[in-house]
Amino acid sequence: MITAKYIPWDPIGAMPADRTDGRLILLWEGDRPVIGRWDDGRKGWEDPEGMHLFEEITYWADINSPE
Repeated sequence: MITAKYIPWDPIGAMPADRTDGRLILLWEGDRPVIGRWDDGRKGWEDPEGMHLFEEITYWADINSPE
Protein backbone atom coordinates (compact mmCIF):
# COMPACT_ATOMS: atom_id res chain seq x y z
CA MET A 1 0.00 0.00 0.00
CA ILE A 2 1.25 3.50 -0.82
CA THR A 3 0.75 6.15 1.82
CA ALA A 4 1.27 9.92 1.67
CA LYS A 5 4.66 9.69 3.40
CA TYR A 6 6.12 7.67 0.49
CA ILE A 7 5.15 10.23 -2.15
CA PRO A 8 8.01 12.53 -3.23
CA TRP A 9 6.49 15.83 -2.05
CA ASP A 10 8.07 19.14 -3.11
CA PRO A 11 7.39 22.60 -1.64
CA ILE A 12 4.71 24.47 -3.60
CA GLY A 13 7.18 27.31 -4.23
CA ALA A 14 9.44 24.92 -6.14
CA MET A 15 6.75 23.89 -8.64
CA PRO A 16 7.73 24.37 -12.30
CA ALA A 17 5.51 26.81 -14.21
CA ASP A 18 4.40 24.11 -16.66
CA ARG A 19 2.42 22.35 -13.89
CA THR A 20 -0.07 25.25 -13.80
CA ASP A 21 -1.52 24.36 -17.20
CA GLY A 22 -4.76 22.91 -15.80
CA ARG A 23 -3.52 19.35 -15.29
CA LEU A 24 -4.47 17.45 -12.14
CA ILE A 25 -1.82 17.60 -9.44
CA LEU A 26 -1.54 15.91 -6.07
CA LEU A 27 -1.49 18.70 -3.48
CA TRP A 28 -1.01 18.87 0.28
CA GLU A 29 -3.67 21.10 1.82
CA GLY A 30 -3.58 21.72 5.55
CA ASP A 31 -3.23 18.21 6.95
CA ARG A 32 -4.31 16.04 4.02
CA PRO A 33 -3.55 15.16 0.40
CA VAL A 34 -6.01 16.41 -2.24
CA ILE A 35 -6.22 16.42 -6.02
CA GLY A 36 -6.48 19.83 -7.60
CA ARG A 37 -5.64 21.96 -10.59
CA TRP A 38 -4.55 25.55 -11.13
CA ASP A 39 -7.31 28.00 -12.05
CA ASP A 40 -5.57 30.76 -13.97
CA GLY A 41 -8.60 33.05 -13.90
CA ARG A 42 -8.90 32.93 -10.11
CA LYS A 43 -5.14 32.54 -9.54
CA GLY A 44 -5.48 29.63 -7.16
CA TRP A 45 -5.63 25.86 -6.73
CA GLU A 46 -9.14 24.49 -7.07
CA ASP A 47 -10.98 21.29 -6.34
CA PRO A 48 -11.82 19.94 -9.83
CA GLU A 49 -15.16 18.55 -8.62
CA GLY A 50 -16.40 21.16 -6.16
CA MET A 51 -14.71 24.10 -7.89
CA HIS A 52 -13.83 25.75 -4.56
CA LEU A 53 -10.33 27.14 -4.06
CA PHE A 54 -7.96 25.43 -1.66
CA GLU A 55 -6.43 27.81 0.86
CA GLU A 56 -3.48 26.05 2.51
CA ILE A 57 -1.49 24.36 -0.25
CA THR A 58 2.07 23.75 0.96
CA TYR A 59 3.39 20.81 -1.12
CA TRP A 60 2.77 19.17 -4.46
CA ALA A 61 3.58 15.95 -6.35
CA ASP A 62 2.91 14.77 -9.90
CA ILE A 63 0.22 12.18 -10.42
CA ASN A 64 1.79 9.27 -12.23
CA SER A 65 -0.21 6.61 -13.99
CA PRO A 66 0.29 2.98 -12.90
CA GLU A 67 3.02 1.12 -14.78
